[in-house]
Amino acid sequence: MRVIVVHRGRWVAGIVLAIAAMVRPAVAQRTVYQFEGSANVGYTQTTRGTVQLDPNADRRDVQDSSDDNFFTEIRPGISVQTGSPRVTWRAGYLFSGNTSLNGERTTTYSNQGNASLAAALTKFTTATLTASVSQGGTSFLLAQRPADAGQPELRAPDSQELVSASIAESIAWEAAKHLTIQQSLIANGSAPQDDLHERNTALTATLSLDRAYQRDTLGIEARASMSWLRPLREDLRPYRSQTSALLARWSRDFSPSWNGLATAGVEQVYTGTGSEPLAFLPTGSASVRYTLYNTAVAVDFNHGTATNLQVGSVSLTDRVTARGIVTLDPRESRVIAFSAGFLHNEPLGEVDTLVSAGTGNAVQGDAGFTTALSRYILFSARYSIAYQFDQGGNLAPTLAHIFLMGVTASYKNTEQPPRPLPTRGRRVDGADAEGFPVVDSIPSP
Repeated sequence: MRVIVVHRGRWVAGIVLAIAAMVRPAVAQRTVYQFEGSANVGYTQTTRGTVQLDPNADRRDVQDSSDDNFFTEIRPGISVQTGSPRVTWRAGYLFSGNTSLNGERTTTYSNQGNASLAAALTKFTTATLTASVSQGGTSFLLAQRPADAGQPELRAPDSQELVSASIAESIAWEAAKHLTIQQSLIANGSAPQDDLHERNTALTATLSLDRAYQRDTLGIEARASMSWLRPLREDLRPYRSQTSALLARWSRDFSPSWNGLATAGVEQVYTGTGSEPLAFLPTGSASVRYTLYNTAVAVDFNHGTATNLQVGSVSLTDRVTARGIVTLDPRESRVIAFSAGFLHNEPLGEVDTLVSAGTGNAVQGDAGFTTALSRYILFSARYSIAYQFDQGGNLAPTLAHIFLMGVTASYKNTEQPPRPLPTRGRRVDGADAEGFPVVDSIPSP
């Protein structure tokens, strides 16, 4: 995936070196190592519909196909976190080995690695850098994602195993008492595991300006992205897509528990498929967050163009999601997490043939439960459902169920929990932010 970041490699490397130079061993955090091992049993069922090409055919002669699989799984993992009062970084790795209990008892494996860093460059400037890479099939990618982080999406047919990678950096500068300027750069890539040359990549840059008031924040955001895409059909050539957008945004704290965010603007998309640049299109989003004691719930709606790296398409998207976490008993780590969403994609302009796999509808649902069995062992149960239908290109609907249940044993070298990575949060009053503990002692430039 080196192609993703080659254009910004020197700049990102400079940021990393500047951040690393601030780490002073004399004031370093204690390094926290955590080891985890999970043993799970699970069941997956994938049903694929049959495309009806003959309108006069008898429906009884058209049979859907269904794949059922019982399996066992082990997931060893390790994470490490350390830093100084001005810098915190974390890295982790997870391996998954899956053995089917059906038929020939085939064995598959998946991997996931991630790293993140947050730094206070000055008293008024913070920077973050994150990177992740994963390899695996649909069941691993769905089940490994937290239950409250599910997203409805249209996936490639036949549930092929993928290699995905991402890297993101952002810098936020408090230019004045109530004025913040923020910049970000995000690169993503995805490719079939057996043919990395068939990759799809995307690069997105944003620049925003926000003015905070007592309970409101008003701002403006400029966004530009470019993607290099390969359609699923072998007889269609790769193409490039460019998107630019300008949005206004408003955030408000309605109460200590309720917060809302809305954006609205215009965007333009160009796809190198022989069609002309598209006219300006409306884009926007709305979201509501609720937090109270041990409960956090959010509902989000988005409208605009979206790039699907799994199928190599750009389409006009409407997406609504709801997610939440309810901590029933903090002492017993007893938590319920959930998410649900609906996605509707439509083709853009004259590129219907190229993006047919990325059009249609998708429904997603996730629910997870965890509780402590002992001081070092957690029990967890997880259910996921993903359904996509009404796709173009005569693609059949697909319905997938995944159920996973098991135990996780963990050990770390200290009784103290690792310090949360500093974040800005989204509330105007900053009540949901995780800041640096000694930022006030850092002299301004």
